[in-house]
Amino acid sequence: MILKNKSDYKYYAEKLRSHPEFSPLSDKYINQLIDEMTIKTYHRGQILFDQGDTRDRFYYLIEGVAKSFHWDKNGEEQLYLYIRPQKAFPYIGLFEADRYAYTVETMTEVKIAEFPMPVYEQILRENPELMENAVKEMSKIIDTSETQLQRMVTTSAKCRVWNAILFIGQQIGDLQADETILVPYPITLVELSKVSGTTRETTSQMVQQLIAENKIQYNRKYFKILEVDDESF
Repeated sequence: MILKNKSDYKYYAEKLRSHPEFSPLSDKYINQLIDEMTIKTYHRGQILFDQGDTRDRFYYLIEGVAKSFHWDKNGEEQLYLYIRPQKAFPYIGLFEADRYAYTVETMTEVKIAEFPMPVYEQILRENPELMENAVKEMSKIIDTSETQLQRMVTTSAKCRVWNAILFIGQQIGDLQADETILVPYPITLVELSKVSGTTRETTSQMVQQLIAENKIQYNRKYFKILEVDDESF
């Protein structure tokens, strides 16, 4: 979609300014980004880019949710991160990589702003505060990934499934007034089994146990986490 009127232009300018990674930018750079921006929508299950594709676009997720993952040497999908609305990506490989290090797939219908990667990287170079924010965002990504890896180093299938649910809640869940966490996007048991590294059958059994223990609710593919401790988030 190409912006055709002032109201669209103003709307997306305000969107970018409200986003922490873009908020330090002056009007000059906001306008430069918008002039280069393309708005696209994708259906659930579409690939935005594949691991190994030419790294030529930077993205800002306006609506919906996506996931990033890479393929291991056995051709198995290894989850990297979930991407929720008002998040930009990819940060891994800035200024040095020619190709994407992972694949991004939509989990719902999404609306995305796309920018040419060279334009975004040049704006980063010219804006130290924006560069600082990008470094902070990369640090958060690394910390989240390392924490998840540590939590998954266990032989207990139940612990892996429970930690996978907590991880999903941390990434794309919303805190409720009663301090529970609602994941407002459908998560299938197949998806959960990929995150937890267990079979679909084992995942189903562990989910039923967690429901019986009143740790979670799971209805029509939607998770609600009822028990959250300080170390979980």
